[in-house]
Amino acid sequence: MAEPLVDYPFARDSIIDPAPALARLREAAPIRKVRMAGGGEAWLVTRYRDVREVLGNPAFGTRYPGMIPAADEDNLAAGFMFLKDPPEHTRLRRSVTRAFTARRIAVLRERAQEVADGLVTTMLAKGGVVDLQEDFAYPLPISIISELLGVRAADRGRFRRWADIVLRSVGGSAPDAGAAFGDLQRFVIELVGSKPDGDDLLSDLVRRSDGPDGLNRLEISSMAMGLLMAGYVTTAAAISHGLLRLFENPAVLHLLRAGELEIDEVVEELLRLQDEEVGIQRIAQSDVDICGVRVTVGETVIASRVGANRDPGAFASADEITPAVGRSPHLAFGHGIHHCLGAALGRMELAVALGTLTTRIPDIRPAGPPHEVRWQVEGLDVSIERLPVTW
Repeated sequence: MAEPLVDYPFARDSIIDPAPALARLREAAPIRKVRMAGGGEAWLVTRYRDVREVLGNPAFGTRYPGMIPAADEDNLAAGFMFLKDPPEHTRLRRSVTRAFTARRIAVLRERAQEVADGLVTTMLAKGGVVDLQEDFAYPLPISIISELLGVRAADRGRFRRWADIVLRSVGGSAPDAGAAFGDLQRFVIELVGSKPDGDDLLSDLVRRSDGPDGLNRLEISSMAMGLLMAGYVTTAAAISHGLLRLFENPAVLHLLRAGELEIDEVVEELLRLQDEEVGIQRIAQSDVDICGVRVTVGETVIASRVGANRDPGAFASADEITPAVGRSPHLAFGHGIHHCLGAALGRMELAVALGTLTTRIPDIRPAGPPHEVRWQVEGLDVSIERLPVTW
């Protein structure tokens, strides 16, 4: 007799920790059929070893077999690299990787530090209670994305306004979001059309467009839109989630402030413990066996990164921050050919953000009880809408 379907995502009552049902399911079954919010069914994989296998196995792709999404000027999202499978994905990633250099990240780190210092100075001048989200967590990543893409200073206000409407549902209805999405796409296409005019990522890609594996301007526009979609709200969430977890771990926070822990070591643990709501979805491209179960072509498999990253079979004291301890590689940025291209950028921004907040404002703390932190589940993320802090 088949087991009853489990509703997924699980009901949760914590901002920064997954529902206890996830740990119970991981212990009970390495793979389990679940019912998604929209009514569809999927296989849920929760253990570290199995999640790595799914993400690294070419039998699991990002789209349904035979379906090849094609981007046009009205739908840049169809060209997102993370929606592509080889060989198209291979060509796109190779070209972008060549332009996404360590030198570029180092330059952006200097700029991120300048931005973070400026935001903290403004927060300190305000005094009292400030909303970390609006005053720090959102402005930092959108500023760095603007730098990365070479958005002119005069255009950054409207660039962020459109991004906030589309990605954060700020200040508008569904029709407003649709209009903003169209405006944002046209802006990105025009931005790429104005290149190369600098040393930003888009200019690099345009200069390489005539070379081997070069991208055309529509592909570059899709890539730029994808970086915005993947790197804005997600990075802001990582900053606020990371700070909340540090608030709940005063011993770690004390060692960090005292210089007895390196911020980069702490960031790796915060990334490992970073919660997500849904996981990474993959589609079986053929019949394939996983965890002793036959998954048939076209079926969806959900690889739970948070389940894997808290698997006690892979990590000792899996639910605790334990920096400077040899760990298995966490899966916060995925695994395999779709490992996040912006992982180094994300690590850098989180290190700069949390390092600056905890050193420039050594007494930073929540301004009220946990129930005053407003949050919601939004897409793949657990989104914090308001985080009052004081010092």
